[in-house]
Amino acid sequence: MKYTFTWLIVLLSAVHTLAQTSALPVGDGLKGAYYNGMNFEELVFTRIDKRIDFSWEKRPPGPDMPSDEFSVRWTGWLLVPETAEYEFSTVMDDGFRFWLGGKRLVNAWRDQDHLTRTVRIKLKAGQYYPIRIEYFQNHLDTRALLDWRRVDSPDGFEPVSSEVLFTSLPRTARPIPVAKPKPAPPAVAAPTPKPTLKPVVTAAPVPKAQTAVRVERRPRPTAPAQATATIAVPARPASVATPPAATPDSLPNLANLVKGEVVELKNLYFEQGKARLLPTSQPELNRLVRVLRAEAAARFEIAGHTDNVGDARLNQQLSEQRAQVVRRYLVQHGVDSLRLTAVGYGGAKPVADNRDPRLRPRNRRVELIAR
Repeated sequence: MKYTFTWLIVLLSAVHTLAQTSALPVGDGLKGAYYNGMNFEELVFTRIDKRIDFSWEKRPPGPDMPSDEFSVRWTGWLLVPETAEYEFSTVMDDGFRFWLGGKRLVNAWRDQDHLTRTVRIKLKAGQYYPIRIEYFQNHLDTRALLDWRRVDSPDGFEPVSSEVLFTSLPRTARPIPVAKPKPAPPAVAAPTPKPTLKPVVTAAPVPKAQTAVRVERRPRPTAPAQATATIAVPARPASVATPPAATPDSLPNLANLVKGEVVELKNLYFEQGKARLLPTSQPELNRLVRVLRAEAAARFEIAGHTDNVGDARLNQQLSEQRAQVVRRYLVQHGVDSLRLTAVGYGGAKPVADNRDPRLRPRNRRVELIAR
């Protein structure tokens, strides 16, 4: 009887724990604020969006909105169902920023063509994490997607659904503590300078310095660009990776490559649909120049690739032109032209599924092939 009673207590405790876990509140989505202008200039309307999975296909996102040059800010809370390490995946065209729990996880505030980014973060079950997503659209295509998955799960990515997104905190919520920025020290009023007295027969009395009155000013809105002092929205780059503030050296030791081995140049950026390099490509190209100078005997093919969207003949032409532009840059900076050839393959050699818009950008690339 004693053992039966003990097992009953254990069973009831397990049922209670399971009930608590399965009885999580159901969310309603995120609050989306839609603005005219790419810098949140004019608020047009707000609404609740169930998830961040948008492709407006050159149409306005809502009434009284343009199809180009607009911005959106989504805010709310994310309720984590299970303690685990989660991986978030984004697809962005154009600018995209993502904060979770007060931490900025993605900062790609620039004109770009369906770029992808994945980040990982450990989250605790049952807690509410403040979430904020900012997006701007310049022109042409639009894409804003936020997917996630558990790192230890065999399942693939899926959009973060409204079931775990909340526009406001429930009364039973346990939000994570987010550190508030330290307030600035109070301004010290400079002493009022004494007026200079001119020599006169009868000197007027010098008035006492007035007591400085400190005026509380409302803080100015935060400028949208946080990585640089000014926001320059360049023409749309067609590449795979988003350039961070200081791009790391992505080039391996070229001397160890065997014939036919391929190295992708991950930090090259071109104008949308053109073979014109953007200034953000310069650090990668300069690193490549230094590496090629150090390995004077190595020979390479510069291979340009596109996806399969659009006219195949134009894609072939564009891929070859981009390869030629990279070769020309290297030659102009001291690399022997006899060591380099440029070839365009168009969309003939994909490395990802072109049917999936989240993977398609990986096919737009420039590679080095050891010869």
